[in-house]
Amino acid sequence: MKESKVTYDDTRDVSIRIIEKLIELGYIEDNPNDHRFDVQDAIHDEINDLLGLDIDEKPKVYVRDSRSNQ
Repeated sequence: MKESKVTYDDTRDVSIRIIEKLIELGYIEDNPNDHRFDVQDAIHDEINDLLGLDIDEKPKVYVRDSRSNQ
């Protein structure tokens, strides 16, 4: 199995990509005055809670890809 580390910054990148996809699909408007940053923060918090990441501790989580035989 291949193992990759995931950091707080990585989960921030994922939350940004999710927001970009929601904009692309028309669920969120691409407007600087909307609430997309609040939604992005909420998504980021949920991902970090799931993985047990905390910005103050700078931990890393290792994720195994069971699809890989390496």
